Amino acid sequence: MFRFCRRIVGSYCESRSTFCLRLFGVLVAVQFIVSVATGQRGDVATPWPFFKPTPQNVTYRIGERAVMKCRVANLESRTITWRRHGQTHPLTIGEFTFAPDPRLSVDHDQKTDEWSLVIEDVRPDDEGSYLCQITVKTDPNKYSYRIQLNVKTVRLTGTEYVELGRPIRLLCNASSGRRHDDQPYDHIAWYFEDRPVDADVTSGLFITTKFETRSVQSTVVIAKSGARHQGVYECRTSGGDTDSMAVHVLDDFLINQRKRNKGIFADRIIGEDGSGRKMPTRASTAAHDSALSIWLQLSLLPSAIYRLILF
Repeated sequence: MFRFCRRIVGSYCESRSTFCLRLFGVLVAVQFIVSVATGQRGDVATPWPFFKPTPQNVTYRIGERAVMKCRVANLESRTITWRRHGQTHPLTIGEFTFAPDPRLSVDHDQKTDEWSLVIEDVRPDDEGSYLCQITVKTDPNKYSYRIQLNVKTVRLTGTEYVELGRPIRLLCNASSGRRHDDQPYDHIAWYFEDRPVDADVTSGLFITTKFETRSVQSTVVIAKSGARHQGVYECRTSGGDTDSMAVHVLDDFLINQRKRNKGIFADRIIGEDGSGRKMPTRASTAAHDSALSIWLQLSLLPSAIYRLILF
């Protein structure tokens, strides 16, 4: 459009006043400003890249697979670079990894234009800010997407589903990190439904704690589970870090009901020997209960129709 206007004004101004020449100059200047603002060069559109929203504050436990997602639109021939904030050496460039740490890699999803920095077996010293940058000739900080990685130094694992009367075993693993100046923890405290838990040999509740150089492991064992043991357990370190999990105690009726759904079990009951038996997921349980309700309603339908006919 600007070229067409320039041709008309230019041909009109060939034999006319200086005012027309000034108008022609204004049109050229406006075209230049618009091309810079919209990323156009002549009549060819080259839109500037931009970042699409992804989580900028992510938290993982020690040992988990940490994923930081960076989604870019209009990348075209440009390259994505990952680096830690405050460091000049890149971790990844494009799909290639330059970090000496084999736990780091980049995952590129071409369908979503997503470039994810992946850290396997995440550790406390991995915590910090990471930058996803687009390589451009202008200021690289202008095209940076910052993501904060938080690493929880406490991880609670163990029995999630247990048959009534079977043992419960919970393990709390706490590793010291740079947030506590690499100082080891003094102790680990246990809580059940926000109430302190203490060892009680007479009732079959045992707590053992093992101290290592930079970590502490504490174990709770309940020899014989009962309905009163169902609830949320929490372990807290002397540094203030916590983790929690829910324990479900299943009675015989509930277990027999779940066993009818063979082939869709997913969760596990963990015994003292570490072996497990599969238990149903919450989704499969809900589906089964819904199907059972529909079947009962259909089975009662003939009798309801019979009563309506008689009365």
